[in-house]
Amino acid sequence: MEVHIEATLDERSAGSRGDAFARWFRAAVDSFFPDPSAFTDSSILVDELFEGGGEELRTKGVWDNWPALEESLRRYPFWSDLTFHSPVDHEYDTIDVVGRVNGTYLRSDGSYAALSVGTAAGERIGEPEFCTRIVDFLAEALDGTDPAFVRVEHLNFSDTTNLERGLRRARRKSLRESRSYLRGYAWVTGVPSELAARLGDRQRLAATGAFYRVEELSSGGLLLQATETLAGYSDHAMRGIFTALAPVLPPGIPREDPAHPQMRLVLEDASGV
Repeated sequence: MEVHIEATLDERSAGSRGDAFARWFRAAVDSFFPDPSAFTDSSILVDELFEGGGEELRTKGVWDNWPALEESLRRYPFWSDLTFHSPVDHEYDTIDVVGRVNGTYLRSDGSYAALSVGTAAGERIGEPEFCTRIVDFLAEALDGTDPAFVRVEHLNFSDTTNLERGLRRARRKSLRESRSYLRGYAWVTGVPSELAARLGDRQRLAATGAFYRVEELSSGGLLLQATETLAGYSDHAMRGIFTALAPVLPPGIPREDPAHPQMRLVLEDASGV
């Protein structure tokens, strides 16, 4: 898998958390994994309670078991995972994971949760149709939800953002302040309604020239697409995003991390922009 799509929900996110989980999984399957013949198998695992002891759904075949999965998701489980495997040429070959849809608590009390999609992409990261599908998926899955943060990245599946790592900012603190400071920025960045109001309306952000597409959610949040394709997200485009979003980024000078050479961020203090 190469593409990581992630949304964070918090206690101020609108609507039912269980409905948000079910809508995310349904939209993800329809957008990225619609053809059962393209996969050798799909498996479902849902655990309801962080402490254990709750109901568990563990089965194969998402299309045959969708009603049971949807029912489990609407109860807002602690952990939910849907995995897709690719065909192999020989029965002894390793079965590769080519896609995954996930929902999980980020804190044991369920006050914060992450929804994600990981998918193989290859050269499709340079195809406008595939990249448009990613943003269309987010607009459908998150409309009415007002997520605290959204990101789409290439080859970065870490549970912390590049900016959090660069600023050595604890994720707990970053989550708690996610409606005061944006957790980071990427090829697609989702901004909650509170920060969207500080940045200005859709037309004002579009006028900066930093974004290829600005999508407004009915909840008041924004989805900001930097370039037409993920492959086209250059350092120049990244700097434009950084400058446009600087008013809502946390202060501090990020540092490179030798353990994570793939980090992509501008090594400047946003408060000085």
